[in-house]
Amino acid sequence: MAETKNLDKTVFDDSGDISMTDLMKGYEGTNTIESGKELDVVIMEENSDGFMVDLGIKSEGMIPKKEFEQGKIPQELKVGAKVRVKVINTSGCPILSYRAILEKDKFDNLQEAFNNSKRISGTILKDIKGGFIVDIGGVNAFLPISHVDINFVKDAKVYIAKTYEFVITEFDIKKRNIVISRRKVLEVEKNISRELALSSIAEGQILEGTVSRITNFGAFVDIGGIDGLLHIGELAWYKVKKVEDLLHVGQKIKVQIIKFDKANGKISLSIKNLVANPWDCAAERFPVGLIIKGKVTSIMEYGVFVELEPGIEGLLHSSEYAWNDSEASLKREVKREQEIEVKIISVDKENKKIALSVKQTLPNPWDEVCRHYIPGTAVKGIVQNLMPFGAFVKLPEGIEGLVHISDFSWTQKINHPGSVLKKGDEVEVVVMEINPQNEKISLSLKHVSEDPYKKYKVGNTVKGKIVKITDFGAFLELEPRVDASIRNKEAASLKSDKQQPFTEGEELEAKIIKVDLSKRKIEASVKKLEFDREKELVKQFATQNDKPTLGELLSEE
Repeated sequence: MAETKNLDKTVFDDSGDISMTDLMKGYEGTNTIESGKELDVVIMEENSDGFMVDLGIKSEGMIPKKEFEQGKIPQELKVGAKVRVKVINTSGCPILSYRAILEKDKFDNLQEAFNNSKRISGTILKDIKGGFIVDIGGVNAFLPISHVDINFVKDAKVYIAKTYEFVITEFDIKKRNIVISRRKVLEVEKNISRELALSSIAEGQILEGTVSRITNFGAFVDIGGIDGLLHIGELAWYKVKKVEDLLHVGQKIKVQIIKFDKANGKISLSIKNLVANPWDCAAERFPVGLIIKGKVTSIMEYGVFVELEPGIEGLLHSSEYAWNDSEASLKREVKREQEIEVKIISVDKENKKIALSVKQTLPNPWDEVCRHYIPGTAVKGIVQNLMPFGAFVKLPEGIEGLVHISDFSWTQKINHPGSVLKKGDEVEVVVMEINPQNEKISLSLKHVSEDPYKKYKVGNTVKGKIVKITDFGAFLELEPRVDASIRNKEAASLKSDKQQPFTEGEELEAKIIKVDLSKRKIEASVKKLEFDREKELVKQFATQNDKPTLGELLSEE
């Protein structure tokens, strides 16, 4: 290959097959170049493909523009600038890389930061599986999601495009693997703040904090680098069901330190201590007799709780809802969140209890009952409910009275009220007893008619039919469901010695010899009736024989 020289530059004839290495060897006094070597060069010219630089030999090298993204060519690359480059390729026109030098500098800086645990600044670019991609000075690094914050991350999107400080936790320059952490930076800062805070806080202090975490039993509040527990019971003077109803993560709140365990670093906080306890003036604000509206907050088996104002609740016991059938009416009519009108019937400030009543806001029907009914009064009512022990009957005044099962019939034993009555029946009953203090009224079905046993007296002669025969005697039916027992020895004189002196279905007369109203028993005797009748005949015969005969009269004359 022939060589031609002039004053401006060296031009090579490429007619021969000679390599760049051979050319360098043939050029006296030149510096050799090889791939991977770093050189300081001066930019001589810029064209569409790149920047031409003087290599100090009879050839120029080029820094290609394509190694940079569109529109992101470094400003320092310009004609006349002296820059350091790395030789990439020596075939043909030597290809040089400025980007390689920049990246080497970046990785050198990152290596130095990793070795010395220095902080670096970075911007989170996007979220990927398990974490984020972060730009740390032009180099991408991986940030595990568990290391983006101290607290649990619910939404990764809120961190994207944010710039933070990080520390490098893993660095492998060969694999271009860099792992970073923001949590370690925050933990260091928090520990510093924690130590400072622990040295300055005391019980009773009022501080401003930030809600850092919410649990089902309360919230943790950051009070200057240290977390304190704000228990759910310290949120308000009233019962809080869910912490989220009052607080959210990141919220700024004022709290008071109510307990500080310096040895264990545990701090208990309160919000409710910053406001007056509403129970302190409950007796003045809610005097006995006051009628006020409230909202039902919870329903229990024994009644409902009614909120009179935030922090003050009263109990409406099931017995205080209605004058009659109170418990059933309460369950049927009252719903949660319902507004109802109640009356204050007692206030216990020490135990923080207020007793309420709905029925006492209404006229007492028992006052009317006492005026309208006296024992023995007959009244009509509607059967409201049947129980094994009796039936509840609703009277015109709206109250219910009880007909006990023993007061259903004079003569019949009732096993269950349902065999006689059904719900909704209209019945006539007699008032037996009224107890307005206990709100009870006793009623009777059987007293509507006279006790049939009362008309049967000892000595009365009765007629009937034998309806049942037993070992000891028989039962004589006097009227439906009223029987008299006759023992075998009380049978007719001619039959009393027989093994079976009675015949079922036979009709006979007997004399009542015993009546027990309490036991509903009547005893009768045929023999006694016969004896009394015979005695009467003898008496009559004896009276007739006392008169003088005709012979006696003639002899006297």
